[in-house]
Amino acid sequence: MLTSETEKKTGKIATMFSFGNLADITAYQSFTLLIFTFYYSVVGIQIELITIGFIIWSVWNAFNDPILGYFSDRTHTKWGRRRPWIMIAFIPLAIIMILLFTPPL
Repeated sequence: MLTSETEKKTGKIATMFSFGNLADITAYQSFTLLIFTFYYSVVGIQIELITIGFIIWSVWNAFNDPILGYFSDRTHTKWGRRRPWIMIAFIPLAIIMILLFTPPL
């Protein structure tokens, strides 16, 4: 009986984390797949400038991701290590994704 309860609880938690990851993956995929086309076709920015932006973004992530991982690994709350960061990042991520696709033309 204990194993069954643990499996149900683990499955529920895994499902909750999957939905949090779904928001992150959706934002990331829309960024990487649509942003290039959007800024070239709709906004009219040169491909070279968009490519430079992607390079800057990649270099930023090379430094930023390990730093955020460091803080995430050392976070100890009653909600766990990752959940507070997911909850904190949700609103800024949503705002940034909206602003990325609504540039002043």
